[in-house]
Amino acid sequence: MRTDIHSHLMSAAFLEHLEGRDALPTAVRDADGFITHCAPGLSLPYRAPILTIEAKLADMDAAGIDLAVLSHGLPGPHVLGGAQADHWAAQINDELAAITAVRPGSFAGWASLGFGDTARTIAEADRCLDELGLAGFQVWSNLGDRSLDDPGVLPVLEHIAARGTAIHLHPAPPPGQQGLPPAAMLGFAFPVDTSLAVLRLIGAGLFDRDPVIIAAHLGGVLPWLRERIGLWGHLLPPLPGQPQPARPIGEYLDRLYVDTVGYGTSPLEYCYTQLGADRMLFGTDHPYAAPSVPQDLVDRLPCTQAEHEQILAGNAQRLLRLNAAVAGRA
Repeated sequence: MRTDIHSHLMSAAFLEHLEGRDALPTAVRDADGFITHCAPGLSLPYRAPILTIEAKLADMDAAGIDLAVLSHGLPGPHVLGGAQADHWAAQINDELAAITAVRPGSFAGWASLGFGDTARTIAEADRCLDELGLAGFQVWSNLGDRSLDDPGVLPVLEHIAARGTAIHLHPAPPPGQQGLPPAAMLGFAFPVDTSLAVLRLIGAGLFDRDPVIIAAHLGGVLPWLRERIGLWGHLLPPLPGQPQPARPIGEYLDRLYVDTVGYGTSPLEYCYTQLGADRMLFGTDHPYAAPSVPQDLVDRLPCTQAEHEQILAGNAQRLLRLNAAVAGRA
């Protein structure tokens, strides 16, 4: 069985809402779908595989993927700010819940959050779990002008952690990215921003609450720098006014989960060596980039059959509380 925890589906209604805006993000309709201007220098074409369930299912069948945990692509609803952000997060979640209800054997969902109002966002998180039956939450690595340890953001994440629900931490355009070419932004700045978000959450004490945080794209740069980060964590005292961490930072990093979206054999094998199979969850980032590459690399990973099954589906079933088997497509 293959469970893809990193698979995107855009709300066409949300993209239509972005048409005609006089500030980023904006969307422009063309013959094949939409061109979405997400941030300065970053525009993404959105076509059938990310706009329609039928195309998504066809690609899943071709790849042998049984279940996809769907999440909204860039931009997320939080970019609208305030009540609009919370409204569109709820709309996107309603759409996603309808899809997963009709095809529970094929799809589960990562809910979106608006972060316009803290209390309203917490209420929406509870609604997603208690009424809509979504599996967890996609949280972006930054919220534009706010980081994830912001006083208006952190309480939401603490609430999610208290409920034992998983967070898929996905990169977003980092502040100050203006002037970066798209390849540098997507290939480098995105995973770095995810890594910084994890470190901020460790510093804010969230990891003392035992959250289930799955960092996208092999955990950014953290697996490669964990020894360096751990070393400096030992050598330097905390800044005045900052709390003393309860554990060495390396122990917090050991609690991180990652998805397997990567594009080289060596990085994937290094993550396996550093983290172990029980910290890795299969993902493709469909339909962005080259979704067949992460799948091929996982298939060639030199691990045991039991570990392979853990990565492909077992860890997702456990952490996202999914059904243990897919009986068939609805």
